[in-house]
Amino acid sequence: MLETNAMRELHKIQEEIYEETKDMNATELIRYFEETAKEVEKELGELREKNRKEIVQ
Repeated sequence: MLETNAMRELHKIQEEIYEETKDMNATELIRYFEETAKEVEKELGELREKNRKEIVQ
């Protein structure tokens, strides 16, 4: 089976998450994902605002 660029990128991300979380217990893992979700939400908000400003100009 051929691996596409998207599949390679997904595997890379999965490996990075595994390495970051492999020694965490359940509580630490939940905290990790909650904090990561907050960061992503903040970044998406910033991108939306940036795009909104570009559209208005």
